[in-house]
Amino acid sequence: MRILVSGAYSNDLKIQFSQGTWNVAIFTLFENQNFKNVDFPRDPTLFRLSIIYDSENYYFENILYVSNPNLDVLKFHFYKENHRVFCKLESDIVLELNKEIIFNPLPDSLKELKNLLENIKNEGIDSI
Repeated sequence: MRILVSGAYSNDLKIQFSQGTWNVAIFTLFENQNFKNVDFPRDPTLFRLSIIYDSENYYFENILYVSNPNLDVLKFHFYKENHRVFCKLESDIVLELNKEIIFNPLPDSLKELKNLLENIKNEGIDSI
């Protein structure tokens, strides 16, 4: 599989496929500004696409590959408009992925939990 990432994206950007329910296999496609070479099973399969733009914007979707996913070219073009993050997706094999998406912001309740955990981490676990 070939991955192309362009546009305005965060240093925290992570793109992954996961497969399975109980024994989950995670395939990292892009992380730390680097592309990862992944050899997927060649059979038709269902993946869960996870795009984590930064600590507060994310997108998840299930994707069905009816043919060998290793032959696909996935393109991700990120851009921002009106304080929102968008991504134009393109796939050579999965036509349902040819679209523009908007990232979901982290809910306020989870932001509070995230801030609490960061404060605990910064203060040290021994102070609890």
